[in-house]
Amino acid sequence: MAAGNASGGSANPFARGTVLLMVAIGFAAFLALLYAIGAGGALRSGNNGAAHGASVSAIGYSALGRLLEQTGTKVSYGRSPNSLQQQGLLIVTPELSADPEELAAMVNQRRTLGPTLIILPKWQATPEQGLRAGWVRLESPSVALQAPQVLSQLVQARTRLEGFDSEFTSLPPIDLAKPAEQAAVLKAALKSRVTISGSGLRTVLADPATGAARVAVIDDGSLPSSPETVAEPQTMNGFGGPLYRTVIVADADLMNNLGLASRETAAQALQILDAAGARNERDVVFDLTQNGLGTSENLLSVAFRPPFVGAVVSLALAAIAFGWMAFCRFGPALAEAQPFGFGKTALVKGGAGLIRRLGRDHLTAPAYADLVRERAARSLGLPAGMPHEQVDERLAMVSPDAEGRSYETLSASMRAARDRPSIVAAARALHAWKKERLG
Repeated sequence: MAAGNASGGSANPFARGTVLLMVAIGFAAFLALLYAIGAGGALRSGNNGAAHGASVSAIGYSALGRLLEQTGTKVSYGRSPNSLQQQGLLIVTPELSADPEELAAMVNQRRTLGPTLIILPKWQATPEQGLRAGWVRLESPSVALQAPQVLSQLVQARTRLEGFDSEFTSLPPIDLAKPAEQAAVLKAALKSRVTISGSGLRTVLADPATGAARVAVIDDGSLPSSPETVAEPQTMNGFGGPLYRTVIVADADLMNNLGLASRETAAQALQILDAAGARNERDVVFDLTQNGLGTSENLLSVAFRPPFVGAVVSLALAAIAFGWMAFCRFGPALAEAQPFGFGKTALVKGGAGLIRRLGRDHLTAPAYADLVRERAARSLGLPAGMPHEQVDERLAMVSPDAEGRSYETLSASMRAARDRPSIVAAARALHAWKKERLG
């Protein structure tokens, strides 16, 4: 029974599979935490109803990204400054609150990297509560009249709303109590077109009714004097030059999800992208930094990207290998015995061991005889200050034990004992007499 308890005490209290599962889950959670800290805003959903490439709302451009993918173009979304430095077409969808200097710096840095397409904001919209995530309610296209302010560091331009009554160019909040008025104004707004003009712009796509530019390219003197026609004459013109071009789409409905619901508009959007140079590029990047979805570079984000991700994977595998070796090499842990016991029993054993080591066993015999005398006197109710001789006389009157040994005989044997066996035998006999006769 004792042997069984000893072996059971050293057994592993946890199953090996349970421990491995706990370690694996903790390690995976730790790596996921590091990745989440490094990725930062990259894990946030872009479906917030705003006008950018990751939005599925009416004013977003997710349909344009899917259209490009279906036509064989690789599409990505740039959330950091480094992602905007790759060669290819960059589509920028700045908000009305965007910093003109920041936008100009981005465009100027890309003049030797790849073409840039800027889609100006047009619609004022508010999120729809209670519907699907990312849905918005269109209120007014008047934002287009203020859009040129984001281009102030690139080109001086102005915009106009065509086909929309001038009295509605700055719409007040629509009264929801008048649905008929709301429907009429929204129907007229959906037919509106935005044109752009300026001394530093050349027309790429003209408005059929007015001839003004709905899409233009910034002409800084690097464009040829006789542009090559790539689509319908006097309607779509392509430009080439020693530097990559910057194309401005004044009317967002030519590119957003609302406009691309029409097959004709979708085909026209591809023509605009071809004029911007997308046909000659391997991929297209939608910029999200101008829409509040950018992320900053940090060591953790770099660690999870090539070429450093290889080192991170190697370190992770090394950590798993070391953990496996530590887990399997030594087996279950053995419980270490306590160097010192606790309680009265441990105290008695410790004191006895100390007496044995010092060789003072014979000194314990008279002390034990005195201890039994004091307890026996207390059991008889004798006064505490009574002399020892008188106590011995009273105890001698008590009847002897079962073997006929009186208190005097047992006490004398206890005091005369000198070695350990005789001390133990005398102590047991004296204790048995006291317990049997006096309790």
